[in-house]
Amino acid sequence: MSEIIEKNAPEAEYIAPPAQLGTIHISNDVVSKIVAMAAQTTEGVSSMYVGLTEGLAKSISGKSMQKGIDVHIQNDEASIQLRINVQYGSKMHEVCHDLQHNVQQAVEQLAGVMVKEVKVQVVGIAMPDNV
Repeated sequence: MSEIIEKNAPEAEYIAPPAQLGTIHISNDVVSKIVAMAAQTTEGVSSMYVGLTEGLAKSISGKSMQKGIDVHIQNDEASIQLRINVQYGSKMHEVCHDLQHNVQQAVEQLAGVMVKEVKVQVVGIAMPDNV
């Protein structure tokens, strides 16, 4: 007769990654682009707003930040300020809450940066052509 010999399979080995391999820096411009993409997908947001002084300051300083978006990262937390135009007929408070949520989710998931605050300023309303 044959005898069945039980053999315990070795447990899988997992290599723990070192505590830190090096530094990671994600620029404010990259975070600004993520914010812009989140804003574009938020229903009720017509466009980002750029004032005359902001446009001049960015062209003089050479910064390529997204218009209507300011990002400040300090202590691995992002503070984001947005200036938007809302589509006529949209409930502004709902659009702003949705935008805050979408921006927070996108930045935290794509960049791995915790969002401390998202300030939204509605500066205009985009009127439809037939009004």
